[in-house]
Amino acid sequence: MIKEPRARSELLKTLLLWGGRLGNARVRELLGMKVTRVSQLISEFHQAHPDWVEWDAISRGYRATPALYRSSFDSAATLSQYLSLVGIPHAKGETVSERALWNAFPDLSVPTARIFAQITESIELSRQLQINYRSMNNPRPHSRVISPHSVVRAGRRWHVRAFCSSRQDFRDFALGRIDSPTLLSAPSARLADEDIAWHTILEIRLIAHPAMDQDQQDMIRFEYFANAAARVERCRAAMATYFIQDLRAATDPAKQLPPEYQLAVENMEELRPWLFTV
Repeated sequence: MIKEPRARSELLKTLLLWGGRLGNARVRELLGMKVTRVSQLISEFHQAHPDWVEWDAISRGYRATPALYRSSFDSAATLSQYLSLVGIPHAKGETVSERALWNAFPDLSVPTARIFAQITESIELSRQLQINYRSMNNPRPHSRVISPHSVVRAGRRWHVRAFCSSRQDFRDFALGRIDSPTLLSAPSARLADEDIAWHTILEIRLIAHPAMDQDQQDMIRFEYFANAAARVERCRAAMATYFIQDLRAATDPAKQLPPEYQLAVENMEELRPWLFTV
């Protein structure tokens, strides 16, 4: 249980910043307190920061206001704290000047707090979300109405899995390409239970790239497979393309050669119907 008033205030700020709202049940779960005490804490937080929250009668909780997102904060560190609080795995940022382990690469795709919060609120309330979006096929901002059901980090990018009303299909939307999200009153057009690719689990069989010599293949098996001939990983069909790309595993070993590709996918024919070009 978090006892210090300042720590509790920071927790509430983090939940509000990235979750978009403060609800009694979520705070009660995290703090292990009773309903009346949590209500008091939220009320005190409201009094201390009256311009940060507004009452939402539909969800019966406080929603974040634009004023909160105009305040200064360390977005990367705060996202780490939020994900840690709600139980989503995420690498914590460096907090000390001397350490033995380092993250060698900067995170280029940290989503803005406001967009992250609007998406997660849309998911929790099962409501549609209007967004401006950019894609490789249509790089100019254009309006989409989506029904999100899951946020996932795939490789170095954050995505929201959602039903797209214009395409009438479930798609992945990169959070870094989303702008001006607006929560709509309409309920989600389609629910997660209907997303076949999300609920289909594939087995991806990884092997050392066959174009390497025997010693090189043995090295790869030692490094990744505990000296076994192959390694099988399970993955949602909707995420399989990102998974393979993140591993930099060859899907066409005749063209994708070492040293750039040291792993290869052995069961491509089984997987091909589920893969897409990004």
